[in-house]
Amino acid sequence: MMPKKSFLRRRPVVGALALLGASALALTACSGGGDGGGASSDPDAPVTLRLSVEAGAVRAPIATMADKYAEENPNVTFEVEEVPNEQFGEVLRTQLQGGNAPDLFYVTGGSGNPHSALPLAEAGYLEPLTDTVAAELFTDQTRYLSEWDGQIWTQPVDFVPITNNYNLTASEELGITPPFSSVRDVEAACKTAADGGKTLLRLAGSTVPNNGLTTLQFAATRVYAKDPDWNAQRAAGDVTFADTEGWKDSLQLILDLRDAGCFQNGVEAGVIADNVPNVAAGNTLGAFAPGGAVGDMRRINPDATFISTAFPGDDGEEYMFASPSNMLGINASSSADKKDAAKRFLAWLAEPENADALAQTSGNLSIRAGAGSTLPEQYSSIASYFEEEKYQPLANLGWPSPEIYNTLGTGVQGLLTGQTTIDAVLTAMDAAWDSASR
Repeated sequence: MMPKKSFLRRRPVVGALALLGASALALTACSGGGDGGGASSDPDAPVTLRLSVEAGAVRAPIATMADKYAEENPNVTFEVEEVPNEQFGEVLRTQLQGGNAPDLFYVTGGSGNPHSALPLAEAGYLEPLTDTVAAELFTDQTRYLSEWDGQIWTQPVDFVPITNNYNLTASEELGITPPFSSVRDVEAACKTAADGGKTLLRLAGSTVPNNGLTTLQFAATRVYAKDPDWNAQRAAGDVTFADTEGWKDSLQLILDLRDAGCFQNGVEAGVIADNVPNVAAGNTLGAFAPGGAVGDMRRINPDATFISTAFPGDDGEEYMFASPSNMLGINASSSADKKDAAKRFLAWLAEPENADALAQTSGNLSIRAGAGSTLPEQYSSIASYFEEEKYQPLANLGWPSPEIYNTLGTGVQGLLTGQTTIDAVLTAMDAAWDSASR
């Protein structure tokens, strides 16, 4: 069950803004060095680590950091497997069940995705990391994303705001200046973009991850701003998806934006791999994605300026999701020397300068952000969300089963194609939740 206020307290942002409180993460004194929490094999012995990460439009940020680590540690070789986002969970599960999974792999926190930490820990696929630097990177409010049976099982690598990402350069050429303060402003911008031969927003309507993430952005203000503990209420049986107006409104907004011409033609067939390149090139002005997508956009088009904003609420509500949801786990079935080498890599990755370098590459926020740090200009429009604690961890991380999120994502595609209804999608989500809770 997700706590009512699951805030990762990071620290200051733009200028003198006090972002997220000074006391929650005592990280500055923890360099993350040493032997990685009990690693005992020869650190100089040659070792090859298989590393599986989600593929991006360009080389994945974790893969880039692995390259840097291998340069500093010539005895370590990485065999990197980059798997498309929409296939990653299924591929990883198949590998784990078949006994041929990588030594180190990407996971998300909680239990709401196919590659979430807690189900993998419970199934015995993860090496515990309680005695490593990983445990320092959670607060009391976010430990639930990685804690099962009294142990920590994964290490967060960055802090992820869930945003709309816009090519500001291309937008301003059409007289469009995000962020937007209302849905009416968004729809007006959609018309302006269309008049200029472009679309405002790109949605990968054929994929569960992008459909689900987009709907959750809408639900941030329409559900969780009013009831931050909505997940806990659903777990207690006090509310349902089907009887919550905010969930109905969030799905209706998908259809409203489609009808307003906000999405690309053929949105129901859109794929994630097309989102970043099109926004980077300015063919589409924006897309729904974690803020880290901007890292790829900048690498594709370094001459453009990009921003990450929150989608507006119906009545001016400001609320968003942001959390340490990107994590790495170690395969419990790997050999002892590979586990030790993987722990050393994770300890190195948590050192402040390396955590900051990863954030610089990924476009997300550093997991090691401390006093005096500044929020990158990319996030300047949402600084107040952090300052005023108008955010919480991504909602589906606290859902009891990945099938609920899968039902949401496939349901959105059904809405786009006219094959289902809002009520049917929400009823199916309730059925998936109840089935997982039995």
